Amino acid sequence: MCSLLLLSLVMGVVMTGTFSADNAVNGATLRLENLDQARTLMASLTKDIRTAVRLQAGTSPFIVADANHATFYANLSTTSAPKKVDLSIDSQSRLIEQVWSADTCSSAPNYTYTGAATVRLVGRYVANNATHPLFQYLDDNGNVLPNTPLNATDLLAIDAVQIQLIVKRTVSTPLNATTLINRVRLPNMD
Repeated sequence: MCSLLLLSLVMGVVMTGTFSADNAVNGATLRLENLDQARTLMASLTKDIRTAVRLQAGTSPFIVADANHATFYANLSTTSAPKKVDLSIDSQSRLIEQVWSADTCSSAPNYTYTGAATVRLVGRYVANNATHPLFQYLDDNGNVLPNTPLNATDLLAIDAVQIQLIVKRTVSTPLNATTLINRVRLPNMD
C-alpha cells in the first residue's frame, strides 16, 4: 500500500511537470506565431507606405489618412504611372491591401483609376482599434497630426507615418498581444 501511495504521488508530480512544460511550449509557439505575423505585416506596410508619391508638386500623396485606413498614390511595383493603394483593417481583423493601376488613357498628373482593384490579404489577427490606431501621421517636425481623418491642409503636411501594429491571435489560453512600432519617412515628398 505504501509503495503504491508513494508511486502515485511521484506520478502526480511527474504529470504536473509534464503538463506545465507542455503549456509553456504551446505559449511560446503562439507568441512566436504572433511575432512572425506582426513582422510580415510590418514589412509589407512599411514597403507600401515608403513608396508614397505626389502626383504633382503641391499635392499630397494621401487621399485618405485615417487611424486604421489609408489611401495614397505610390510607386509600387511600377515603372510608369503611380498606383493607387488602399490599406485597411476589415471586420474580420485582417489587413487588406487594394491596388489600382492607372487607366491607360490617362496621363500625368491627371491619372484616373476606374478599373478593378487587385485585392490582397496582407495578414490576419490585427487587433488595432480606435484607442490604438494603426497609423499616426507626422509633420516635418515629428509632431502628430491629430483629428483623423485628416483634412486637406493636414494631408499636405504629412512627412512621415508612424505604424503601431498590434497582432493578437484569438486563443483559448491568455496571451498578450504583440506590438511593433515603426516610423516611416516618406522619401518621395522632398
